[in-house]
Amino acid sequence: MICFIAAVMACCLVILAISGPALASASQAPTARRAADEMGKGFNLGQMFDAGQHPPTLEAARGKIDAYYDRGFRVVRIPVTWTEVVDSGTLADPDTGAIDRDAERLAALTAVIDYALAKPSLYVVINAHHETRLKDGMRADVLERLWSDIASLYRDRDHRLVFEILNEPHFSNHDAMPADRLREMTGRAYRRIRANDPERVILIGGNQWFGADEMAKTWPDLEEVGGGRDPYLMATFHHYNPWTFNGDNQGDYADPWTEADIHGPMQVMAEWAGSTGQGMPVFIGEWGVGWHSRLAAMDCNNIRLWYARFNAHHAAPLGMPTAVWDDGGWFQLYDHEKEAFSSNLIDCIDGQCRWTGSDRFNADCA
Repeated sequence: MICFIAAVMACCLVILAISGPALASASQAPTARRAADEMGKGFNLGQMFDAGQHPPTLEAARGKIDAYYDRGFRVVRIPVTWTEVVDSGTLADPDTGAIDRDAERLAALTAVIDYALAKPSLYVVINAHHETRLKDGMRADVLERLWSDIASLYRDRDHRLVFEILNEPHFSNHDAMPADRLREMTGRAYRRIRANDPERVILIGGNQWFGADEMAKTWPDLEEVGGGRDPYLMATFHHYNPWTFNGDNQGDYADPWTEADIHGPMQVMAEWAGSTGQGMPVFIGEWGVGWHSRLAAMDCNNIRLWYARFNAHHAAPLGMPTAVWDDGGWFQLYDHEKEAFSSNLIDCIDGQCRWTGSDRFNADCA
């Protein structure tokens, strides 16, 4: 009987360990460089907690996370909109940045974060995404309070949880935010996060669309974010180059892009990281092709080739982890309704995949 009771108790402890959140261990906190090396290829849980395309629930997210994880993807970026209405409510007060800890969407977000962190070696990136009023008003006070609350809320989570301070900080008229104001805003949020956790990896980026060419203009120095002495700081940018090919509904998918179109922005970021960034690692937080805005099904070899070249042949050799933009819509890889990948683009990311015929610009690219 004693042995039986001991066995039952041991089993219960195992169940609790599996079901509970992955808690932080200070001795195991990865530096930004180690995190970048371990993240490798990843994906976005797009249009779920940042916009209303998909239900913001663990039930809706689980299948996609599982499918990518089973294919070897080790970072999921979860775009989150806090101060604007998504799914009938906000997660934080747009005037103060204070988080509503009773919000149903926040509980669901936390459940998704914990589900992902429970998977061995899977990193999770959360951000402040479509914060329109915050950006237009350059509300440093709101951003500061927001990240103070987020850092406090998740301070006990495993250090595989990464914070991206402010996504694509352009105004609603699409103009860039003044670089000095963004540095000030970022610095205030950064210091609040560091007060809660000096070892949480933090991402910083440019001042408009997170383009590679924005980084040097936005960050001529690192004085607002640790002065170059923070090993838990990572740079990030988004790569949709050339936009005439990658952007949604931009025209002909037979665009004759070149290897330089892929490599050029990565090289720009690598040069900034190796100089001003003092060796800071770089995360490509979004990339992809908006094929589904015009094509009913994905059977364009030119698009396949771009996916095949991007990660395996360019980003990975530079030590840059990536997160493909997958919104389940125009940039779709994973079909949420069918709960399966909708094309072989998922295969292409590893460097090669089946083509339809041998022509790069086959009929389905038109």
